[in-house]
Amino acid sequence: MELDASIDQAKWVMQDGRDVPWLLARQASERGDHPFLIWEPFTGEARTWTYAEFRAQVRRVAASLSTRGVEVGDRVLIHLDNSPEFLLSWFACAELGAVAVSTNTRSVARDMEYFAEKAHVVAAITSPGFARLVADTADDLRFLVVTADDAGEPPSSDARAELEQLSHVPFTDLLATEAEPPTRATDPTAELGIQFTSGTTSRPKAVLWTHANATWGAETSVSHLRLRPDDVTLVMLPMFHTNAQSWSMLTTLWSGGTMVLQPRFSASRFWDVALRHDVSWVSMIPFCVRALIPHDVPAEHRMRFWGIGARVPEFEERFGVLTLGWWGMTETITQGIVDSL
Repeated sequence: MELDASIDQAKWVMQDGRDVPWLLARQASERGDHPFLIWEPFTGEARTWTYAEFRAQVRRVAASLSTRGVEVGDRVLIHLDNSPEFLLSWFACAELGAVAVSTNTRSVARDMEYFAEKAHVVAAITSPGFARLVADTADDLRFLVVTADDAGEPPSSDARAELEQLSHVPFTDLLATEAEPPTRATDPTAELGIQFTSGTTSRPKAVLWTHANATWGAETSVSHLRLRPDDVTLVMLPMFHTNAQSWSMLTTLWSGGTMVLQPRFSASRFWDVALRHDVSWVSMIPFCVRALIPHDVPAEHRMRFWGIGARVPEFEERFGVLTLGWWGMTETITQGIVDSL
């Protein structure tokens, strides 16, 4: 127990003066004109946010949440598929010192009731297709924010009809403010986010991250993967999960690189997007790799590695990309075991 306590104390010392808003502010200052987020929807045009533009919008969303009563320590449900609004909401909660509760968008009503009750959420941010589900399962919401579309897709007629019956705040309203969010001292010990485990053997477990967990995980992952500021990653795994949220998003933020975000994996779009944005690495799963086998591999791609959980020589020969074995959990934030590059 004494050794465990010493290791834990050492981690806090390493992260002293660091939290997620500190990290975003540092990159916005040092790499303000560099692309941080590129949104590649399946419908409509791609859009890019530089580090400075992204931080400015995060602070607007944070200020709007604050004016609606969200305070330090409050839990805000984020029930969104991959989208810019997911990232803006997550970082806005971090800016305020609120706690982002990111939930699996494949959850049914029973799951959502459990998540909302377990996390004691006070507000929620979701999309038209999930608005009724969230409103009906989170009883104590002060307000509900709804995006204009479903991960880039226009809402269905049924979803639009449901929205007309629901009291909600359009997400665009959060971006319309000119107010500044309240000043908050840097605090690595503050609560940052809650994710729920898959619950394969019991009810899903709520895993709470602090800001120190996140910055430590980001820094460690960059070291594991030897990332550079000119690296570009493609993110198509779900943002509500540690893999995309920490291994891709926070790692990219720490490195000063760029993340290209898609609503979900698409084999037919993969190489086109990767070539257009000079993607250099991707966190994958074997299913995605196998789905790419029938597709032509462009000789001009600049992929250095794919992290897929195991070293697979036949994949490396087929695609000309190093495969990286790694393992981790929601609780470990970064990779607990990882191949050397």
